[in-house]
Amino acid sequence: MSGTDLRIQKTYAALTRAFTDLLKVKSFEQITVKELCDSAVVRTATFYNHFADKYEFADFVIRDMLLRYHRDASDLSRLSGHAYYESLISGAFSLLENNTELLRSLASDSMLWSISGVIRTSMHDELLTHLTADKAAGHDLSAEPKLLTELIIGGLEQAARWWFTDADPLPPEILKKQMLGSILRLIS
Repeated sequence: MSGTDLRIQKTYAALTRAFTDLLKVKSFEQITVKELCDSAVVRTATFYNHFADKYEFADFVIRDMLLRYHRDASDLSRLSGHAYYESLISGAFSLLENNTELLRSLASDSMLWSISGVIRTSMHDELLTHLTADKAAGHDLSAEPKLLTELIIGGLEQAARWWFTDADPLPPEILKKQMLGSILRLIS
């Protein structure tokens, strides 16, 4: 969003603020585009110039959140070994913790697949590149990099989905520690 026209940035920011405020009092399914636009003081036509519907807008909000996370976690690609995976898991769950309210509000059946698709897309290439480099450097992986990438991301997706929907989830620090241990055993 940083390379976008300032007026568009302000529109997106207003819509995002209004969206998160509305999610505090309503479920995602109950929010209408008109209500979102009225709350953000943005014309409905302007909204539809940028987004097809509220689902595409919710995807945008999640993608923007992940883009900010990736900018903050740009050092990840410079790490190797256990430090890389520890940072990957820690960063992923920090992202979830820092955005719990928003993500829990979006964690309805209709949005769970969208959230997980965005997370999958944002992590897939980075992780595959890392695992492929590990294999090329002579690390003895337990499976091919493509398979390991799918297993790790699938595990992270399911753990995040469970963490958001379980009535009594594990505390974040225990979840991070157990996920890291599982991934390290999986790759070696």
